[in-house]
Amino acid sequence: MRALVLWWVLCSVWLFAQQRVTVFAASDLKFALDTIVADFQKQHPEAKIDVIYGSSGKGKRQIERGAPFDLYFSANMDYVEDLYRKGLVASKPKLYAIGRLVLWSKSDDFNASKGFENLTAPWVHKIAIANPAHAPYGEKAKQALEHLHLYERLADKIVMGENISQTAGFISVKAADIGIIALSLVKAPTIADSPYHRYYLIDASLHEPLRQGYALTKHGASVAAAKALYEAIGSDKAKAILRRYGFSVEGK
Repeated sequence: MRALVLWWVLCSVWLFAQQRVTVFAASDLKFALDTIVADFQKQHPEAKIDVIYGSSGKGKRQIERGAPFDLYFSANMDYVEDLYRKGLVASKPKLYAIGRLVLWSKSDDFNASKGFENLTAPWVHKIAIANPAHAPYGEKAKQALEHLHLYERLADKIVMGENISQTAGFISVKAADIGIIALSLVKAPTIADSPYHRYYLIDASLHEPLRQGYALTKHGASVAAAKALYEAIGSDKAKAILRRYGFSVEGK
């Protein structure tokens, strides 16, 4: 029996070693997923995991065009469900988290307690949001601004990032004075441990929920390491990491 168990372990290690997993993930997930993947690789050091971050809509289009991603993480569950209906993902879409939006700025004039009043202050000339056409966080940012009748009023000041990470980058290098980004990004050490960790949490009732989902693609369905990582996302440890970065997660 011991020999059989050893044989199975060695076979599993060999199988993982032969496979490289390529993941496409929404940019808001970067720090949380990097942490989850690092933990996964401690358990499976033979696994080779490459993660590509970008806007959820662009990732979806790449999968539709045949990109060989093994796992897809979207900031919009609808995108994953659409790929499932088209037969392009092999597993039924799962919700991994619900995201939140924040107002963030590196300006000394920013007053988090004033919330959206900051956007109409004299010091604000450029406001960054992600592109609503393909970035779910940008879509929801636009909804929040429209709800408050601010989107058209501020249209001339709005600059758009390709994804939520680029949007945060605009604010970080002060190409924009303020912007709407993911809570998960201000929870990351690059901002949380800096003097600029102040932010205003946007009321979730101002926009549709940021339901975020994932699935194994048809390409990844036969990749053992991809299936193992897919299962790991639902673990208590992974959920705890997601919560650490400000995501709302079901379960323990």
